[in-house]
Amino acid sequence: MLHDYLFIKAKVYTFKELVLLELEAYITWIFRGLPSFLGFIPRFVIYKLLMRRLDSFCIIQPNVFINHCFRLSVGRNFVVNSNTYINAVGGITIGDNVLLGVNVVISSGVHNYSDRSTPVTLQPITPKQIIIEDDVWIGANVVIMPGITLRKGTVVGAGAVVTHSTDPYSVMAGVPARKIKERR
Repeated sequence: MLHDYLFIKAKVYTFKELVLLELEAYITWIFRGLPSFLGFIPRFVIYKLLMRRLDSFCIIQPNVFINHCFRLSVGRNFVVNSNTYINAVGGITIGDNVLLGVNVVISSGVHNYSDRSTPVTLQPITPKQIIIEDDVWIGANVVIMPGITLRKGTVVGAGAVVTHSTDPYSVMAGVPARKIKERR
């Protein structure tokens, strides 16, 4: 089983990407749990080095998991609350002034499952880019599905599952998320 898993990884990633992912995992693990201000600074430095782009100082609370940093671009004034999971396997672009609540999940890859002859764990992941534009607030416990765009000014209410792209200044809520009003 391990051999099959490693074979799939070797088909999807270059050797350089595999090394980067391993380094990313160990380096971020060391600083992930540091509390308060003492944790913000080293996490910023680490992510500034690992991300494709990070425009300014960001606040990343403890216990945030970010995978595939080299496929993640982030603008200015980015704030991420605790226990958030960001997987940029398909690429994620985040604009300026974006706030993520606690326990948010953003994953830009879809697990394939249609081949009945291959276990689900061994089927490839289809990358689908996510774009989060400027001035977006994503509430606690929100799930952002692969391939969507959150347009400028969008607010996503706590617990929502966003399955489709939004209009600018939309307020989204529910499972699946739907537009309930516009910001004024």
